[in-house]
Amino acid sequence: MTELRETFVEPDEALEGANHLGSAGARLAMTWRNLAGTIETLNEGRPWGDDEPGNEFNKSYLGGADQPADKVLKLTADLVPLVEVLGPTVKGAVEGTVDVDDMVETLFGGDDK
Repeated sequence: MTELRETFVEPDEALEGANHLGSAGARLAMTWRNLAGTIETLNEGRPWGDDEPGNEFNKSYLGGADQPADKVLKLTADLVPLVEVLGPTVKGAVEGTVDVDDMVETLFGGDDK
């Protein structure tokens, strides 16, 4: 027989944490958009130059999808939106759980301990 394990969450505290997480995700997304724009603008200016050493540097820096700068920018651009939705996702999960608990209590009654 499987042992019943229960998890208890304080909804108000969980919602507060979700709101903090949502704010942090929003700040991260805004900061990342600004930073990525600055990086892209600087890279477009090719500050390393158009001479042979500058072109060689560019080839190893931005010269394709396998280059470190491009990878970091693309991976971070993929990751930031996931972090941005963590807070709202947690908030929705907590609210949904509370709604289900309230519905079960309404339909089946509370615990008469």
